[in-house]
Amino acid sequence: MIKQRFIDMQVAKSRAGKRTTPFLRRLVAATVDEVARTHYGEAYPTKCVQTSIAVQRLLGRLGIASRVWLGAFCAAEVFENPHVAGWGGFWGDDHHAWTTTEFYELVDLPVGEMTKHPRSARSDGIPMPPLWWDDISQWPPVLRYLPDRAVEPAFPDPADMEDLARFLERVDQSFDERLASGSVEAVRFGPMLHGADSMNELHNAGHPWLQRASLFLDRGAVLPTWIQQREQELIAAHRAGQRAPTRLGHITGEVRDR
Repeated sequence: MIKQRFIDMQVAKSRAGKRTTPFLRRLVAATVDEVARTHYGEAYPTKCVQTSIAVQRLLGRLGIASRVWLGAFCAAEVFENPHVAGWGGFWGDDHHAWTTTEFYELVDLPVGEMTKHPRSARSDGIPMPPLWWDDISQWPPVLRYLPDRAVEPAFPDPADMEDLARFLERVDQSFDERLASGSVEAVRFGPMLHGADSMNELHNAGHPWLQRASLFLDRGAVLPTWIQQREQELIAAHRAGQRAPTRLGHITGEVRDR
């Protein structure tokens, strides 16, 4: 049993440090990831909206505020073939979804499954780790998240909303079971990227995505033009105290599955 007093102490520690503690990160990530794999199976890589909502739900149960965002995502895309690499992700008319916490962290679990996304052009992609990133104001050269707008996700198809409700019910049930019959030691999830230090540690430990992504940069990789332009647009708007124009105007209040 994971005692409520221990959970309360972890939440208090998160607030004091303005970072979700490693244990609470593992607890939320492990619960959502396990249920998503069971509930969605091979479709998990396409369920960024649903998993983001589930992360938000569990954080809310812990008393940690968060929001679901839509926007652009770009990361180094590397493969078993060391001579092949490029940029992958979702930008332009496409979009990705993630959760940001009140501590300015970014949480993205299905990014670790992107090599299995139906849009993947190759079958030998090397997966990057999921993210619980500490500081959304700073990104490494191999990675960008560019927010467009926060949303209250809904789906136009009632069947999708019913499926989301079933998924969240299973997430709640799994979370309750972990607290009631699990142990602190048994809560495991990883590795996750949470900042430059974690990237350096995983790189030094030989993580294949980070090893190949580093080589990709060494060959002079430059971010896609759309990503560079959008990033500068967001920076300029922030400095001017304004809201950057949306690039997802075609999504009118409802979130559609990718």
